[in-house]
Amino acid sequence: MKHLSSPEGQEALRRLAAARTLFAFDFDGTLAPIVSRPDQARAAIGVRQRLAQLAQRVPVAVISGRSLADLRPRIPSEIRLCVGNHGSEGATEEADAKAMRKVCRAWVAQLNEWLEEPGSDPGIVVEDKGLTLSVHFRLARDRELAARRLAELVPRLEPAPRVIGGKLVLNLLPPKARTKFEALVELAQREAVERVLFVGDDETDELVFAQAPKHWTTVRVDLNRASRADFFVHQQSEVAIVLDQLLALLRMPGASAQPGAGVRSGKS
Repeated sequence: MKHLSSPEGQEALRRLAAARTLFAFDFDGTLAPIVSRPDQARAAIGVRQRLAQLAQRVPVAVISGRSLADLRPRIPSEIRLCVGNHGSEGATEEADAKAMRKVCRAWVAQLNEWLEEPGSDPGIVVEDKGLTLSVHFRLARDRELAARRLAELVPRLEPAPRVIGGKLVLNLLPPKARTKFEALVELAQREAVERVLFVGDDETDELVFAQAPKHWTTVRVDLNRASRADFFVHQQSEVAIVLDQLLALLRMPGASAQPGAGVRSGKS
């Protein structure tokens, strides 16, 4: 895996700018720094401005583990393609969504009962996002102990969740939940694009990196030698530089003309 500033990385960006491309990004750890409390996460003003400019020229998507209600206010209004709950919200049939919400409510009740037992760590927090759950232990008194406790509790949930790890968080997906990869495939088909760029930083994003077709370009934030991404950048702050590079390439002669990219639609 090479840095995106390498000759191979720069050539990949040029190919993306010359084709009809969907430019997709994770939010936490990618567009915004990781913070101790998820409700305090914010993309820097410069990143928001660059994203808005990009979305006025080309199709841009944000695909996040957050719920849509949580995610929407955190990104520029110019971005019309927005998918929440790791790929499920905005791309799931209502009957399936109803069943997923029912499962999540049952999981919340089970987890809260267990986590209220004497001696439990109050720093373990269950975040109910409607269609999925996230169990955070960043604020736990003893993170290693909290991780072991969750490893004991989560397999006892009924029905069994699909568990995707993260940075001091466990993401619990109910049956019929979609992933970011499945959501990206649908968006790419809907937008009739030739190429896809996806930038992410976590285990939920590795699902995309591992399954991405050859005509997609994937970038991981924070070097991980085990990652399946094509390229990497060292830290989240470099994403602003990537956005600047894309904007500069799209202004050059020969860049793909993609009219109407910034027009809002009722679909998300």
